[in-house]
Amino acid sequence: MEYDSVVRPLSSLGIQGVNGPVYAPEGPQTASLNVNTLFSHKIPSSANTLSENFFLNFTGDVPFSGQVKYGTKNFLFKRAYVNSYGVSCAIGQIPQISTNSTVFGELGTGDISFPSDAPSPQELAIPGYSSIEINLDEFTTNRVNSFDVNINTPRVPIYALNGDEPTAVIAGNPVVVRVNFSLEVDDYEIKNMRFTPNETVFRNTTITLKKNNSDTTLLTYSFDNMLLTAESFNGAVDSNAAVNFSLSSSIIT
Repeated sequence: MEYDSVVRPLSSLGIQGVNGPVYAPEGPQTASLNVNTLFSHKIPSSANTLSENFFLNFTGDVPFSGQVKYGTKNFLFKRAYVNSYGVSCAIGQIPQISTNSTVFGELGTGDISFPSDAPSPQELAIPGYSSIEINLDEFTTNRVNSFDVNINTPRVPIYALNGDEPTAVIAGNPVVVRVNFSLEVDDYEIKNMRFTPNETVFRNTTITLKKNNSDTTLLTYSFDNMLLTAESFNGAVDSNAAVNFSLSSSIIT
């Protein structure tokens, strides 16, 4: 966490304090919150939480508040808005989720009460071969080696006159979604780049991540009207051929 507070002396306005210059904030006072987590366990259905993929719920207009525990210290923050959300995973790896948020409310020491009877996580959930499934308009395959999803939401704070905090923070336009994944193929015909974008639009893109050797779903992402922006084909005599895809879409809120 870090905060940004720019202040300037008011001496140029003829305001002087008894013990020296008087300072006042110049511009918005905000803080940056970066959270990097490993999605290592399934949360029991009895858990008191919005969903297992907590931060994905806040890529829109809704803020969240919480605290960071560090040793015996508690750092409290209020009214945080997610700017960017990213998730990545490869075969045999634990999914990683990273977020960057801007805090428009309070930031400092404090405490928030949380339920003390939260159930314990279940067994370790690591995806294996055939655990990652990609569903596109053209095909469905579980021969996926890796994937990553990134959602970037611009923020527009609205301030009232003499207000310390914004009266509202809305999602700006556009919200950009980028998806990259690598999969093994037997035969594949690469797209003609001169046909872009007419022949490179996948109307629906769904990524499902399952637990190794199980039908238990860990994470699911679904996007519409994604544009194929890049692809590459790799092959060697001692390995399976692989294709890397990059897709993108812009959401107008």
